[in-house]
Amino acid sequence: MTILVYGAGGVGAFFGALLVDAGNDVHFVARGAPLDAMRRDGLRIRSTLIGDIHVPDVQVHECAAAAPRPDLILVCVKTYQTAGILDDLATVVGDATVIVTLQNGVESDEVVAARFGWHRVVPATVYVGATLDDPGVVSHAAPARISIGSAHGFDSSRLLAIRDVLASTGQPIKISPDIQRERWRKLMWNASFNTVSATTMRTPGELLAIPETRALLRKIMQEVVDVARALGLGLVDSDVDHHITWTERNSGMRTSTMVDRSRGRTMEADALIGVIVRKGRAAGVATPACDAMYALMVASEPDAR
Repeated sequence: MTILVYGAGGVGAFFGALLVDAGNDVHFVARGAPLDAMRRDGLRIRSTLIGDIHVPDVQVHECAAAAPRPDLILVCVKTYQTAGILDDLATVVGDATVIVTLQNGVESDEVVAARFGWHRVVPATVYVGATLDDPGVVSHAAPARISIGSAHGFDSSRLLAIRDVLASTGQPIKISPDIQRERWRKLMWNASFNTVSATTMRTPGELLAIPETRALLRKIMQEVVDVARALGLGLVDSDVDHHITWTERNSGMRTSTMVDRSRGRTMEADALIGVIVRKGRAAGVATPACDAMYALMVASEPDAR
């Protein structure tokens, strides 16, 4: 496959570099400092788990229109940037193109499918403790894995080929029979650990060591479970315990949202926790902890009025 990785942040740079290292035909879309750094030095992964990897030569473009038509597109931009890349993507999306959304939240696939149709879109859940420390340089400190699934009539037989090419990264790739549940299960972690870490500028491990913030993290996750249940999704109370146990084993990592705030970048407040507030209200489910955290996240944005 010819692969287009749109966005070279932590997720795009990490998986994209591994795809190149495995011998795939990969093209990136990046802008600004990441574009310059990738053209000059390629991509570097500094990992405590898989070692250091340097891919010196990468094919990187300022826009999708400058790249070859891909068979597979990995959308790795921030959720609030998704709508803004659709016109550019439209220049290379063909009849057989598959678009995988490797993004936070549970709504970005809907934005992409509204433009290109559900028959082209594969929702995914990506876990990776990777942050872009410098343009073209990824720090990796927690296990990576991707789950993909079909929704709204996508031909599920095509998932096998997508899984196989993504698996060439050496990271676990799974075809999920219930991708929406998996995406909401990840949202539990993001809604809690990402938002509280960004607001307090403390790592997940530090937050769990403080009784008050540990209780807050639990409360936020439980509210996500409650909203998901009201929507007919299969989250359970034990998912909260699992997330806490997993995070305690990987307590040294920073969240991407914490890094974003430290560098004055826009955060994904709406996709990470605003969605819980909105969907909770629509379903008649009270979400007081999420309401409060969303307000703090909005106030912490660099462009807040």
